[in-house]
Amino acid sequence: MSQVGTPQWIRSQLPALRQILEGKKRAVVGTHMSPDGDALGSAIAFSLWLDQIGLENEVLCQDAPPSNLNWLPHVDRVRQEPIGGPFDVGVIIDLEAMSRLGRAAPYFEGLPQLVTIDHHIPVESPGDLRIVSTKSPATAAILCDLFFDSDVEVTPEMATCLATGIVTDTGSFRYANTTAHSLHLVARLLDAGVNLAEISEAVYMSRRLPAARLTGHVLSNMRLECGGRLAWVVVPNEIFELYGAADQDTEGLANELLSVETVQVAAVLREHKPGKIRGSLRSRSHFDVAGVAREFGGGGHKNAAGVSFDGDIDKAERQLVEALKLCLDSS
Repeated sequence: MSQVGTPQWIRSQLPALRQILEGKKRAVVGTHMSPDGDALGSAIAFSLWLDQIGLENEVLCQDAPPSNLNWLPHVDRVRQEPIGGPFDVGVIIDLEAMSRLGRAAPYFEGLPQLVTIDHHIPVESPGDLRIVSTKSPATAAILCDLFFDSDVEVTPEMATCLATGIVTDTGSFRYANTTAHSLHLVARLLDAGVNLAEISEAVYMSRRLPAARLTGHVLSNMRLECGGRLAWVVVPNEIFELYGAADQDTEGLANELLSVETVQVAAVLREHKPGKIRGSLRSRSHFDVAGVAREFGGGGHKNAAGVSFDGDIDKAERQLVEALKLCLDSS
């Protein structure tokens, strides 16, 4: 039986990772646009590990960290443009396609060597070394498997970042991807100095006032079709301006729609800037919204995915809703 994706296989990749990094002068670490807890936590933790092995590095992300993750240790490392360079190795974290790097992608194209560490179903296969485990609940869990029982010191700061990645990608251990192994990893992170209550408070119990008002708008304006199995809402740019909201204030809104007892597939389509549209897709059970996202150049997990559009939000709504209806009918 193949061992690819198991904790034992992940641990076996550490020597290959060290070999690629050996002799390099400067690394660039990148993660996906609209970063979540796993993207940021994993990227920062890996950056701190690179510090330990003596490799200068920078962390790039197209978008700045959202307010509910601005407390992460060393979050100020995350930049939208590099301040140094050139780089002779790149590491892309928690994304399944180079396009998901957004405006940061050019800094990774044409590098002498590239490493991918991820837990999504691959859309592309970039990387001279690919440490990809779709069995892992979070990229942070893959890093835990790489770092634990090695010569790496998992500092309290690293542990906090890694725990944040696992907590957010498992929905505080509510999602089906929560496993005994992931709970075991978090237990070890607790021993390394993590305060789980503080993470939960910061991530889930700290909301900007514009976000609260935006939540009310979304719940009041959601649309239901397919016998209540499909729920969606469109948030045009003028609503963002009305409430003084930003794109980061939409975090978790798709899950609010999915919490309606009849809903099996949910979407929030928001125009955070004129002509710039992002969609958050969520589903229950076997309904694969990642497949829908890939139709439009996006991606993610079977039950949680994202997509972007340029242009008219009404057209984007028609296209996306039609695809989600087909998803419900065919799954």
